[in-house]
Amino acid sequence: MRFALLTASVCVVALLNGGCAGTMLPGHMYTTGRVLQFSIQTSYGNGKMEAYDPESGERFTGEYSGFYEGQDAVYGTVGNQKVALVKPPTGANAFGVLIGDKATTIRLHFKITPGLRPTGYGIGSDENGNRYEVFF
Repeated sequence: MRFALLTASVCVVALLNGGCAGTMLPGHMYTTGRVLQFSIQTSYGNGKMEAYDPESGERFTGEYSGFYEGQDAVYGTVGNQKVALVKPPTGANAFGVLIGDKATTIRLHFKITPGLRPTGYGIGSDENGNRYEVFF
């Protein structure tokens, strides 16, 4: 019984976090006067990111790691059955790095909202002091 409840809880959390891990979500990255194409992988804690700057032709690849917030679990017994009630996460904070093929490094911090299609906002900067805002 405990395994069945735990499995059901994991499935609910997976659904709230975008279904299947590995799907790339499209977005945009904004910096002074430019819009970069951006995508981030749905995951259970860490995943890939990609970006492309059509003005400079620079392609970026990288990764991020996220940390759930608002998640909780309560364990107990009802009658003679052990039960687990899981509150899914209300969001996540994540940190990531994108490395460009022309040597630009962008460090990002994200606030992510779970859902059937997770959404998020990120801010960051590169080694030259350029600031970036990301939406997906």
